Amino acid sequence: MPNVALPVLPDAPSVAAERSASTLPLTEKTVYIPFMSDHALVLAAALRHHGIRSEALPPPNDETMDIGLSLCRGRECLPCFLAIGDVIRACRTPGFDTAHSAFLLPGSPGPCRFGQYRVLQRALLDRQGYADAEILSPTSENSYRGFGERPRALRLLAWSGVVTVDLLLKLLHEFRPYELEPGVTDAAYQRGIARLTQAMEQGGGAHLMRAMREIARDFESLPVDRSTPRPLVAFLGEIYVMLNPHGNQEMIRQIEAAGAEAISGSVGEWLHFVDETKMDRDRLFGTWLSLMGTKGLSIYQRTAEKRLRAPIAHLLRHPPDSSMREMFDMVRPYFDPLLGMETTLTLAKTIELARHGVSGVVNVMPFSCMPGIIVAGMASRVRADFNQLPWLDIVYDGQHLTNIRTRLEAFVHQVAQFARSHAKTH
Repeated sequence: MPNVALPVLPDAPSVAAERSASTLPLTEKTVYIPFMSDHALVLAAALRHHGIRSEALPPPNDETMDIGLSLCRGRECLPCFLAIGDVIRACRTPGFDTAHSAFLLPGSPGPCRFGQYRVLQRALLDRQGYADAEILSPTSENSYRGFGERPRALRLLAWSGVVTVDLLLKLLHEFRPYELEPGVTDAAYQRGIARLTQAMEQGGGAHLMRAMREIARDFESLPVDRSTPRPLVAFLGEIYVMLNPHGNQEMIRQIEAAGAEAISGSVGEWLHFVDETKMDRDRLFGTWLSLMGTKGLSIYQRTAEKRLRAPIAHLLRHPPDSSMREMFDMVRPYFDPLLGMETTLTLAKTIELARHGVSGVVNVMPFSCMPGIIVAGMASRVRADFNQLPWLDIVYDGQHLTNIRTRLEAFVHQVAQFARSHAKTH
């Protein structure tokens, strides 16, 4: 990793990771991570490196959804259905040892319901007869510190893994629409995930850098044809729905099938957002020591991110992400960042990508998601400032959307027209 001083993060923070129904020490348990995205694989590997048995749960499927819907009242959001379904499906597996199991379900303060659903999940586990299963819930309130015996080292290793998966996803989305042999990009992506997982188990650092160089060589050899560029669509919104292919019905693949290229948000941006929001809160309340620690963490993360990006930078056609402070400045004419919520991040990313020349925006959200609804409500103002940029809101409620292909094809037609018109004026 970069030769910089590690940020000062206390190993015993004031707001520690919450544990529920704990009857055994964590060293005697296996920590299971619900599969929001492939980031779960490298996070599990990071835990294993630190001596904590860990596995990513299988990706959600229709059975997961059926379980979640059957146990909830229907007022919860799609990520809640899937996360609960993942956990209960695992507990129902024959031979599954709940007494030696813990489920990693991060939380957060503020109005987003998903960050509070660990209370519901605890109640449902108890009612289903799995009271001895533990819920481990690190919180965004302290930037997800306070986990394991060496929380600082684990947090920094986890960050490196998150960044590399984000970068690998960028390669996937930039190469797959132009591949000459169907399936070769997906195969290279899966090889990359395997390399990153192994490197994380070995402790990251030089192992991750070697994995990124191998990934670069792999993608350099892929046969592609970019002679006819596709219009670029920003695929943004609530983080779980945006990143989970089952939850969004493989929307990025659908965008590609309709003739466009997608550029998406990332987990790394969410962590930058959490850190920047925490620093603003520290400034507001004058908690200067906490501010210094988080500022050091942010500097370290940015340095590590640049180093990990370097081996593949020549393969990426789109510019690096803006800093979160720059994105907060972008969004301020529309929404005050101090209000927090995922609204800030989604709107800021939309504006950033609009300035970089995307020709359309797909905003995905769970049904009744307040941050998503606010973003949709602000769309007309953002569109007006960017030449009536085509915009499509997609709301997921746990049911398969039957008309999405028709809507998406019409939207991509608008996107293509916008791209041609925009090219003529520049």
